[in-house]
Amino acid sequence: MTTELLSVDAAPALDDVVGAANGLRPVELDALVARGREVHDDLLLARARGQVGFADLYMLGREAMRARESAEALASRFENVAVLAQGAEADVVEALLGALAHPFHNLLPRAGRAGRPRVFVVDAIEPERLGAFLESFAVEQTLLLSVSRSGGDLGPLVQFGIVRDMLKKRIGQGFQDHLVLVTDVRGGVLREEALREGLLSFAVPSNVPARFSALTPIGLLPAALAGVDVRGVLAGAHAAAERTAGEDLRANPAYLLASTLHLLATLRGRRQVQFVACHEALAASAAQIARLFEECMGRRGDAGDAPALACTAVTLARDGARLAQRCLSGAGDTAVVLLETGATARDRVVPAGAPGLDHLAGRQLSSVAAAAVGALRDVLREAGVPVVAVRIPGVTPNAVGALHMAAMLGGAFGAGLARVDAYGLAGAARYDARVRRSLEAT
Repeated sequence: MTTELLSVDAAPALDDVVGAANGLRPVELDALVARGREVHDDLLLARARGQVGFADLYMLGREAMRARESAEALASRFENVAVLAQGAEADVVEALLGALAHPFHNLLPRAGRAGRPRVFVVDAIEPERLGAFLESFAVEQTLLLSVSRSGGDLGPLVQFGIVRDMLKKRIGQGFQDHLVLVTDVRGGVLREEALREGLLSFAVPSNVPARFSALTPIGLLPAALAGVDVRGVLAGAHAAAERTAGEDLRANPAYLLASTLHLLATLRGRRQVQFVACHEALAASAAQIARLFEECMGRRGDAGDAPALACTAVTLARDGARLAQRCLSGAGDTAVVLLETGATARDRVVPAGAPGLDHLAGRQLSSVAAAAVGALRDVLREAGVPVVAVRIPGVTPNAVGALHMAAMLGGAFGAGLARVDAYGLAGAARYDARVRRSLEAT
């Protein structure tokens, strides 16, 4: 991977840019290097023991190949694909689709979609939304893709139960041809159902939590159905894995991002982290990455020496002015991560004679977008808000694959710095159990 495929710039988070009270001193990053090497070694050991499955997902394995090949066969048979997912799985699906599918894929005629089906993500079990969706399409033309990493969480099981019943009633014999499962490789209710009903299914490794599953069939199969080049995604992830293999947090972009956020929270009280998508195509990726970092670094570790991060995602186009106002009004607890990208294949020229835009006549839209990013950087610097810039050269399969691999590695590394189990989600399991108990009580 060239250094241009993914870069992390922490300079706007340093004291010479935003002031000594707000930014980090280079010596403070240097002081974390030894601890970073320990975390790096721990990750390597956990990977060797098979405890860190996401780090090997870039290799084009059997399930990735099956997902790609099956997508080619399924795409010609269905007009619609409904991805039934919740929580982290829905975020992962939307991150790849949002970045790499045509932004109006579902509105294009079939020829404009290169013969691919429309792909919808159905992430709800509340009656109005799920019920409205089930009224909106012809089952005979639709593939229902049920996604659940564990295969046993309540929400996905409710979705699966309802759509399976609907398929049986409206299609009858052969309903199985309209139902595909993506779930745990070994166990869970959905894995049992796949075996019992003879359903086409794809496996997610047991050592890959949902939030780290972008490069499993959870993320790859819906993307491939929409026509995304999943080989390119995996190639970019492979390149990122090589680029982020070094132990020195100052040179490893994934480690540099996590280390900067860790130190800003620990030493400067910057615990509110805003991930800003500077390109609309990265909006869903920003949301997924923000939640990944919060799951990894949003809890206190055993030693209690690292404050928990609260991570949220916004987009520059919709939220830039609000973020600028908030920071200028005083945001001493805030740090910002800018997800930036370069060239776009769909640039346009501002025409001459456009009302109120004489000064922009002949300029590319991309220059307007770049000016908006520059303006936000200036405001944040003026407000003393530390910034880390994560940049990819374009919203391409390779770059997006690199971005997600680096984010996963950065999240895991940040959890190690905070002495937190990156993969333990006791809170989520407790919430699911509480919902089940509440239903039993009523």
